Amino acid sequence: MYGVHGQIALVDLSRSKTYVYTLDEKVFELFIGGKGLLYYLGYKHIPVEGDALDPTKNALIVAPGLLAGLAPASSKVGFLAKSPLTGILCDTYAGQVFAAKLKLAGFDALIIKGASRDPVYIYVENGEVEIRGASHLWGSNVYDTVNGVKAETRKGASVAAIGPAGENLVRFANIMVDGVRAAGRCGLGAVMGSMKLKAIAVWGWHKPRIAHPEKLKKLYVEVYEKLRRDPLGEYTSKYGTLKGVESCSKHAMCPAYHWTKPWLPEEVASKLSAEEVLAREAPKTDYKMLAGSIWGWGCPIKCSKLARSRKKGFEHLIVKPEYEILAMLGLAVGVLDVDEILHIEWLVNAFGMDAISFGETVAWLMELYEKRLVGRKELTCLNHEPKFGNAEAVRELAQLIAYRRGIGAILAEGVARAAQILGRGANIAVHVKGLEAPAWDPRGRRGLGLSYATADIGASHLRGWPSGSEPPSKGPAREKIASLIRDRDRKALIDSLGLCAFPPYRDEDIEALYEAVTGQKRPISELMLVGHRVEALARIFAAIAGKVPEADTIPPRWMEPIPEGPFKGEKAFLDWNDLREAVREYYRARGFHEEYGVPLPETLERLGMTWAIDDANRALTLVSRRLSSLHV
Repeated sequence: MYGVHGQIALVDLSRSKTYVYTLDEKVFELFIGGKGLLYYLGYKHIPVEGDALDPTKNALIVAPGLLAGLAPASSKVGFLAKSPLTGILCDTYAGQVFAAKLKLAGFDALIIKGASRDPVYIYVENGEVEIRGASHLWGSNVYDTVNGVKAETRKGASVAAIGPAGENLVRFANIMVDGVRAAGRCGLGAVMGSMKLKAIAVWGWHKPRIAHPEKLKKLYVEVYEKLRRDPLGEYTSKYGTLKGVESCSKHAMCPAYHWTKPWLPEEVASKLSAEEVLAREAPKTDYKMLAGSIWGWGCPIKCSKLARSRKKGFEHLIVKPEYEILAMLGLAVGVLDVDEILHIEWLVNAFGMDAISFGETVAWLMELYEKRLVGRKELTCLNHEPKFGNAEAVRELAQLIAYRRGIGAILAEGVARAAQILGRGANIAVHVKGLEAPAWDPRGRRGLGLSYATADIGASHLRGWPSGSEPPSKGPAREKIASLIRDRDRKALIDSLGLCAFPPYRDEDIEALYEAVTGQKRPISELMLVGHRVEALARIFAAIAGKVPEADTIPPRWMEPIPEGPFKGEKAFLDWNDLREAVREYYRARGFHEEYGVPLPETLERLGMTWAIDDANRALTLVSRRLSSLHV
């Protein structure tokens, strides 16, 4: 095998043992690496039944992409487990250098099972895996944990760590890589916390065999320069996603004030402009403090920048906030001050929480409070009023949630469960399948609501963007299915290769790099089948878990007409029937049962996955029984 080591490390924390085994070449042919390998291994090792926070019923899979450390911008590492928020398989990614260093440490994936009696961290170096005590790190914030683990291993190691939120099983706790990038979605930090696993550190310099090493060297330089000089690459290098607030306002896609104001006047949007953020960029001397981890492996774009708040008494160095941070820690909660957002971002990262889920959950509480659907007596331990724009309340809630104190213990369950516990607010909770929505309102773009409804993990803006930018009133959503599927499958391929999604990679460059590394000449259309295979596995798992097709929908908030602005009256779909028709048509286009949303046996056979047919038939039977009982 070329481009891979063929080695998987299985770490059993309950027994404090590690096993190394080889994986068949056919698996890499079908699933490539990264996202593809995550879902293959997760499907094989994680049972559907059982609470995600029960370590005997879950596993954490970590996988770099096939091209990690071998291609420009090969910076993405993937984590997968059964999500504490959704109860289904969920993958999430972080950039920088962890992916390459795990690959160069000699492994194509880690499978972590069980739970240690005492806190531990895992150290991987050049084919060796150690389980080390971490009781002295338990309780530390993310930044101190990363520094502590590096001091005990290697300065050049890359560290994926959890903070207090993960330790306290906050269902949207995240995994922070080197303290600067988040594998943020789905609450996988809580899965690590349930295992008493504080961190994973990796280091190595052991490349896999390359089919055409000289060709790869030449290609590396050519592609690097191509990406660096591309106008889109130059734009991304300067701004990253900082123009997102300007864009969401223009197209009425903002989550402002808990999704009640998708369109913002220019004078409001300008408060969180790219220029406002870049004006707080740290001096170049500060970049030395994070040398080796601030930019992704071989990145020609280098969009990450460091920033310091101008807020007196709070000058912590932090990676500049990208759009999702500005939107979910700013717009969603009504905080329109960049310095305050930098402060909140630092806290959320230090505690180890997903900024998207945290922002949605806090904004939801604020709407309940302002509508007098929740009273002060219920907000135990909270000293500041949770009103939109109250940054002090947001900061206080971050601490209460991370340590599960007072009202924070309820909010730590995520917005869907919090609504059930309080017995109100479910109709305004913005999530899909239990996963809080990212910061792009689908009422401003036709077909985006369908992407949210059918995405493998729940609400995600990274599972296929439909082409065009027209509003939903321009026609039925089903007309966007073809472009949605292509973008979804291409993104799945990018995640399987371990490439960053922002550099403007061309299809022919991907094909050439794949051939140089593996020795196999495969067209992009064939490589993109990994997306179809991954989704098939995800839907079988979710159907057995009771989330497909019942939860292939969107929250009611997105069917409320936009109240003002040039997109006034727009909804995510023409009507609920438009959603249902689009979902059925999507199923047919994918080769799924048109009512049940489960892959058909002939589809699995075509994808080379006959071994999954029995599970698919079981899923079809279970869905049929569930839906039949609803009609009785």
